[in-house]
Amino acid sequence: MEEVVFGNLESEGLEIVSRGDRYFVRYDASAHNVAWREDEITELEVAAIRSGRVTEHEAMLVLQKRLIATGVNPYDQNWAPTKPRL
Repeated sequence: MEEVVFGNLESEGLEIVSRGDRYFVRYDASAHNVAWREDEITELEVAAIRSGRVTEHEAMLVLQKRLIATGVNPYDQNWAPTKPRL
C-alpha cells in the first residue's frame, strides 16, 4: 500500500510516498520538457526534508548526483502520474 507522507505533486511539484519501509520521491526532473521521475530516497533524507534541515531543491541535487554516480540519467522519465497533473 502506498501513502503520501510529504508534499503535493499537483500544487508543489514534488511528493514523497512510502511503500512499506521504503520511500520514493516523485518530481518533474526536466527544466524544459516534462520528465516525471520516481526515485528511492532514504528515511534520513525524508526526515531532513520534512524538518526543513535541507530544502527540497537541495535534496533533489544530492539525489541527482547520486543517480549520476550510479550511471542513471536523472533527467530521463521513469514514472508517470496515473491521473493528469498540471
